[in-house]
Amino acid sequence: MGVRKISLGFLFWSLFSLNLFGQSVVTLDDCINWAVSISSENLQKNLNEELLEVKLHDASSHIFPHLELLGSLNYYSHVPQLPYQLGYAPLSKDQYAVSMEFSQMLYDGHQFYYNRQYEKMMNRNELHKLDLSLNRIKDQVIDVYLNLLIINKKIELLAIADASINEQYENAKVLLKEGVIYGNMVSQLELEILKLQQQTEELYAIQNSLIHSLSLLTGHTLTESTFLTPEFPVLQQDLPSQRLELAIFETTLTGLDYQKKLSISKSLPNLTLYALGGYGRPTYDLFDNQFKWFYHVGLQLRVPIISWAKTAGIGDIITLQKKIVEQQRSDFEKYNQMAIQEKWDEIAKIEKQLLLDEAIVAKQAAITESFKQQLKHGAITPFDYIKQQNEELQSQINREVHKMQLLKAGYELMALKGRL
Repeated sequence: MGVRKISLGFLFWSLFSLNLFGQSVVTLDDCINWAVSISSENLQKNLNEELLEVKLHDASSHIFPHLELLGSLNYYSHVPQLPYQLGYAPLSKDQYAVSMEFSQMLYDGHQFYYNRQYEKMMNRNELHKLDLSLNRIKDQVIDVYLNLLIINKKIELLAIADASINEQYENAKVLLKEGVIYGNMVSQLELEILKLQQQTEELYAIQNSLIHSLSLLTGHTLTESTFLTPEFPVLQQDLPSQRLELAIFETTLTGLDYQKKLSISKSLPNLTLYALGGYGRPTYDLFDNQFKWFYHVGLQLRVPIISWAKTAGIGDIITLQKKIVEQQRSDFEKYNQMAIQEKWDEIAKIEKQLLLDEAIVAKQAAITESFKQQLKHGAITPFDYIKQQNEELQSQINREVHKMQLLKAGYELMALKGRL
């Protein structure tokens, strides 16, 4: 007998465990992380690092050593001639040469450095823009998730209301049999049960749609999941803004500085080491008509003479561009600060509404309980009770909606501060 009890207990626990753990528990952070991990922006960020390496290599390619193989075959109608009396043989009109030419940039006016720094700034801007796109995905996930929580809560509240109406319906049927009330009163309760079922089915349809949207955003099947309500984010009023747009403005200005320096560097002298060696006829001795080896090495200095006007024009253009970007940054900071203050005001308003919601819900619950007792004794009609219960239900829905609105406002404030 004891073994049988243990077996039944184990079976009950097994079934309970399957039911409990069969449904996965999902948090808002889980959904955000999943959505970010499968986004194309996340893949682009990885590819962007590879792209930067290619661009940096290209930006510095001119300072790498250059080695070329040269070959020439020429025939001239006339060649230099010296008198036979000097003992020089006539020069051949066909000439041949095979050579290797080597060159190495020694100084490029810092073009190498400024070019690489400019590419790094532009790459950083691209990463910031991808992060902005990821933030929009996060906003979308938060919006869908919180709306889903509201729908789930409405379904829960309707289930409580439905249970209460059904309880009164069963009591009314007893009173009808005893001849205490009329049949139309029972019909009113039946009608309200049908209305609650209709509302519940509509909410289930919305719930399924939101879960489907969240599944698409996250790449996970969430139809059997339980969604936890997140904690209200910790907010501090004195924290500075970390908006990615501000970082984009900053890197854009830095990039323009490097672009200006790059244009100036192109007007600076360049120094190159070069060497050439080969085999052919004639060599550097034009009057030697034999095939021989030849070479020469040297330094080449190039000094731009008439490019200063162009450089000055580019500098003026970049200066104007910087002023435009600085004005855009100033406007953004101003409007962002206004939006942050408005969001703080909205949070304060919702918090006051929630305090009133608690008082209203408590009062409505007390009135509903009173109406329930009156309905049992036939002091009021089912219509009066249904009306009161709907008012209580609406007050509870308002409270839950305000809770989600407060959560949403908190996350929106974090987004405005760049801390999402």
